[in-house]
Amino acid sequence: MSNNMSAASIFRKHSSEASAVLVTAPQCSERNDSTDVVNVESERYETVDVSDDKKRNPLIKFLESNFGIEKKKTEEEMEEMEERASTVKIVSPVSKRETVGDFDICREYSYDGDDDDNNQNSNRNDRTLMPMDASMASLALEDDNVSKTHVLGRTYHPVHDYARRRDDESSLFWLTYRCDFPEIAPYNITSDAGWGCMLRSAQMLLAQTLRLHYKSRDWKPPQVLARRRQDPFVRSILTYFADFPSSTDSVYSLHNMVAAGLSKYDKLPGEWYGPGTACYVLRDLVHMHERQQAAGKTKLDRKIFRVHVASQGTVYRDTVRDAMTRDSKVRFEEEKKKKEKEKPPAHPLDLEWDEELVESVQAVEWDTSLLLMVPLRLGLKSFNEDYVQAVAHTFSFPQSVGVLGGRPRGARWFYGALADGSKIFGLDPHTVQNAPRRRTAQVNGKMSSVVELSDEYMRSCHTTYPEVFSLQKMDPSIALGFYCRDQADLEDLFNSLQRWKEANPRSPEVFAVADNAPDYSANVSSAMNDMMLNMEGSLLDVDDDQMSDEDEYVVL
Repeated sequence: MSNNMSAASIFRKHSSEASAVLVTAPQCSERNDSTDVVNVESERYETVDVSDDKKRNPLIKFLESNFGIEKKKTEEEMEEMEERASTVKIVSPVSKRETVGDFDICREYSYDGDDDDNNQNSNRNDRTLMPMDASMASLALEDDNVSKTHVLGRTYHPVHDYARRRDDESSLFWLTYRCDFPEIAPYNITSDAGWGCMLRSAQMLLAQTLRLHYKSRDWKPPQVLARRRQDPFVRSILTYFADFPSSTDSVYSLHNMVAAGLSKYDKLPGEWYGPGTACYVLRDLVHMHERQQAAGKTKLDRKIFRVHVASQGTVYRDTVRDAMTRDSKVRFEEEKKKKEKEKPPAHPLDLEWDEELVESVQAVEWDTSLLLMVPLRLGLKSFNEDYVQAVAHTFSFPQSVGVLGGRPRGARWFYGALADGSKIFGLDPHTVQNAPRRRTAQVNGKMSSVVELSDEYMRSCHTTYPEVFSLQKMDPSIALGFYCRDQADLEDLFNSLQRWKEANPRSPEVFAVADNAPDYSANVSSAMNDMMLNMEGSLLDVDDDQMSDEDEYVVL
């Protein structure tokens, strides 16, 4: 019997020959956090053989003398017990806790669940917190075909790789609501609780991209806080996302995100952001960071990546190539002018000279790496179930940096899912924590204001309790994120999508890939002229007597 189990009733026989013990499960106390999963040890019955009359009689005598039980009735009960007690029973207790919605329905966040009535009878396992309890582990051990877990380009077995996956998840950056940060003027806002969850989720996706770009997928922050504080990359990340109105140090702060949303996308502070708008905010801030790096205002050992948003649910190769070779094309034009001065073409129609230029254009490489964001709407009012497995499979791609999604006023950053698409894993930003402070320090011989990397601030950026809930109950508006180190990495992503499409012909593709973007700036008047010429040519083929005088052709 386990040491932490207290018996509800124990019956002992006052004889050394035989005994029978009944062990029941302990009572569960309610946890303060309604989202925690309480692990309850199963109810267990242990029995021994009491069929021998010689062994039974002393026990019956004891019952008769102490409890006034009749001998005949006691013998019948003992025989019935003997028939039912051939094996040990395992009975799982039924939790009587009140069920809640599958997503956060928090009054302090002013979130009203639209499907509360439909979720009252839903299974509590639709939304649980890690770590996995003993019942899930036992089921995984019994089932050899249990669904594996895809997490940011890696696949884990739910039992054999459980510890490794939990260690990997705990190293992810967790960015949540903050309070008491410098005021967002002139709106007198000092906390983003209740409205900034999508921006915080976008920050977490961006932090994972920075981790891949400047470190690697295998990198993890040091466990000792003193060493973590001295790590240059950790210092940079915690400074980038600190909530201060700074365009040089805290480039990706909430203040700068709000400023980008206000100036270009008409989003007032306090309004909820959708996944698509969050993608464009990330693009603008990363572009600002790139300009600062080009001006020498930031010290980075590598050029920062660029963000491309595929807004139409289709990724066009030529559009991505133009965005990623902008600087290379400028250098190419300069080399072209230099070549024209040094070695002008012998003739305006010199084919050899043109062929060399074409080869040079095709050989232009990317300026830096790419963060590809694909905003999608997979359904009208609810998530289309046909896309469930396809979306879950994207987490297995090495280029995956997660998904932005959730529910209105309940956004998350999702970093993994079960291979069968039944569950999705994410980090929830709906926890209000204190904003970091700034202090004066001497940096390179000069006094300056820096973000204070206190123990509290560093601990607040990681969590061991990610969320798990049904992928089918997500809002249909999501945004996929992929980090491609170079052009070959992007083509590998496209090939992975193609292989999934061939292996699952009935599953719709999440987004499409095309070579060239459609030209929406085509000359409409020329197209109308061509149409009229074709019409006139067809009219000339008709005999005059076949044409009615009443027919009139009006050109609009």
